[in-house]
Amino acid sequence: MATDRKSYQQICPMANALDIVGDRWTILILRELLGGPARFNELRDGLPGIAKNLLIERLRRLEEDGVVRQMKMHNTAVYALTESGAGIRTALEELAFWGTQMKRIAPVIHERSIRAIAMALHSVVVRAGDKLPQERYVVEVGVDGEFMEIVLDQNPAVIARPASSPNASLSTTYEGISTVLRGQVDRSLFTEISGDETAVQYFLDAVG
Repeated sequence: MATDRKSYQQICPMANALDIVGDRWTILILRELLGGPARFNELRDGLPGIAKNLLIERLRRLEEDGVVRQMKMHNTAVYALTESGAGIRTALEELAFWGTQMKRIAPVIHERSIRAIAMALHSVVVRAGDKLPQERYVVEVGVDGEFMEIVLDQNPAVIARPASSPNASLSTTYEGISTVLRGQVDRSLFTEISGDETAVQYFLDAVG
């Protein structure tokens, strides 16, 4: 394990967690990976402003800590969360929700990435409760040419990737999906809707 990092050096679970994820950019890297495995360049695209060498260093440390791993997907090297790394999802979803309640301290100049959208959408659908179907439906949502796979059943999931054999497909814009994530769901926000109407309605109900 790297020894040149800063540490709070406290016997405290919170301090221990921050020793691992408290550096600038680290939580946002995890945000990207909670949306699904990603290639290095995809992570850079989703994190505008991060220097290449800093991203390399952060990923190296996360690998050393057993939070992130490299793997092959379709013969391409990608980064993905380990089981331990995925355990931070609930904490980050709660942190993101808290952030929506706070006054913004800086102007917005970058759109959020498709993986950040996937993470946010996941946090919505897992709280959908009895709006979720007992049977499994797969919905693909396109956002300005990028795609998310939404699995709707009693163990829902949202992953930033094209869906394989979806029951239904919807298309929207970054502005449209942002409106959806604010809880203002309307069919008019989607420029195209096709496939199984039951799957479409389950999706709209789950995010509404």
